[in-house]
Parts: sequence; structure tokens; C-alpha cells
Amino acid sequence: MTKNEDSDAQANRADIPQDVPLPDPTLIGLASGLATQAMISLGIFPNPVDGSTHILLHQGKHLIETIALLDEKTKGNQTEEETKMLTKVLHELRMLYVAAQNEKQKRNREEAIAES
Repeated sequence: MTKNEDSDAQANRADIPQDVPLPDPTLIGLASGLATQAMISLGIFPNPVDGSTHILLHQGKHLIETIALLDEKTKGNQTEEETKMLTKVLHELRMLYVAAQNEKQKRNREEAIAES
């Protein structure tokens, strides 16, 4: 194998997803993943695929409600740390949702003015 062929083979292997061991699943990990998705939907974080930011209120609300459902269904089985985390995350996401609603309304007004 030539040096270029070896480099090409290594580059191709780099494109193959690696099956690495993952940590044990946890309630905090699940809620954190959903919260991150919600923040992407609310335009807080950029989309990791294309770097764009959009405010998708329906999607954000659905993810927040999913975390709330998870909280409700696991009440009585949560550790103190899980309870504190879920309470804090839900409060912060709800505040971010309201801010995203306001931002979306502002953008819609600005677009309407620009079109007139």
C-alpha cells in the first residue's frame, strides 16, 4: 500500500462512526438531553447539524412538556439531586420559552414592517 493509499484508508475509517462505550443511562442524563434539544428548538443553541438557529415554539413546548411528564411520572422515585435538577431545568426552560415567544413575535412584526 502506498503512502497516499494508507492516508486515504485512514481518512475513510475516520468517517465511520465508532461504537464507543457509553455511561449508564440516568434520569438526569435523559432530562439534560431533552433540555438541550428544547434549547436548540428555542433558538438558544445553534442546530449542531447546520449551525442555524430557528425558533420552533411547538417543538420547544413539546420537549418541555415531555420533561414535565417525565418529572410527574417519576415523582416518589427521584433522588434529591434529580428532583432539584428537574425543578430547576423546567423553570429555566419555561422562562426561555416565554423569551422565545416574545422574540418570535418581535421578528414577525419586523418582517411585516419590512414587507410593507
